[in-house]
Amino acid sequence: TQPLGSGSTVQGVASKLAVFHYHISEFFRLQPKGVLYVGFYAVPLSTYTFGEITTMVNYSSGKIRQIRELLHSECNAYTSADLAAINTQIVTYCDANQKPLSAVYGADVSGTADLSTLTDLNTLSANKVSAVLGQDGAALGQYLYVTVGKSITCLGACLGAVAFGQVSNSIEWVGKFNISNGTECDTPAFANGDLLSAKADSYITAIDNLRYLFLKKYVGNAGTYFNDSHTAIIATSDYAYIENNRTIDKAKRGIYSSVLPALGSPLVLNSDGTLTDTTIAYFSSLAELNLTQMVRDADLSAFAVSIDSTQNVLATNLLVIAVELLPVGVARAIRVDIGFVPSLT
Repeated sequence: TQPLGSGSTVQGVASKLAVFHYHISEFFRLQPKGVLYVGFYAVPLSTYTFGEITTMVNYSSGKIRQIRELLHSECNAYTSADLAAINTQIVTYCDANQKPLSAVYGADVSGTADLSTLTDLNTLSANKVSAVLGQDGAALGQYLYVTVGKSITCLGACLGAVAFGQVSNSIEWVGKFNISNGTECDTPAFANGDLLSAKADSYITAIDNLRYLFLKKYVGNAGTYFNDSHTAIIATSDYAYIENNRTIDKAKRGIYSSVLPALGSPLVLNSDGTLTDTTIAYFSSLAELNLTQMVRDADLSAFAVSIDSTQNVLATNLLVIAVELLPVGVARAIRVDIGFVPSLT
């Protein structure tokens, strides 16, 4: 508010730029060496189609690996339909054109008192998207939440954490991804303003089981951490976590770049019409090139490349290369069995 003479005030307007700046600065707080593309687009007259995702990815020449969808919270409340729309946009227009990426999404849930009533993301098939319900509860994020009156979320920090880690890293990793600097995000809250410290463990577990992302604390350990790296798909899916999608996307990009020079090249055959060993070895080596480096970098545990020598390439003009990936596991739970014994074995 600003004073207008004796006893008169006028209510100020919350700054949207302050919210944008907050998320950008949070990204660089978590990943100081990151490269961030920022785009501002008009709010659509009807529903969001998220075509701006493809616009930005094309502008970056496919360099964008992870994108953040922060909807104008004063205009758009959270809806699971957005997650499906974002996933469709990415799969149809980005992945299909050799520009794979994933998204983190945040919208307004300030009017939802019980977040456990939100859509169960296990019921969706939007593995390219993660929904963020976490928020700072006592520092700048909380101030902006009170000022704006809408959800702020920790989208910027989430995107920064993803950018900071290897593709195989879960942002849940306690030893690597402390989201707090001692002030910002040191008090975890949900994006409806509720502090996690004020909620029952059963309530927090319920929201985690719905596969939303938020911030949490661990007993006896300083710092604040993400509860997991869920995506909006059933937990049993091969693509149920951000790192799963990032890993296979990196493998796709690597295979594409190493195999592309061979497009249009000769396929030498044996007299019986099968592919020669030399041809198979050549194309296998191309597919293996970047995958071998991913294993060295601990982005993959192992891989296998195979080519069926009997495929009829003369009839189809198509060479099929089969690739199997063994991902890096994540210690999402650790159990220690402890007890007294009469003697040690």
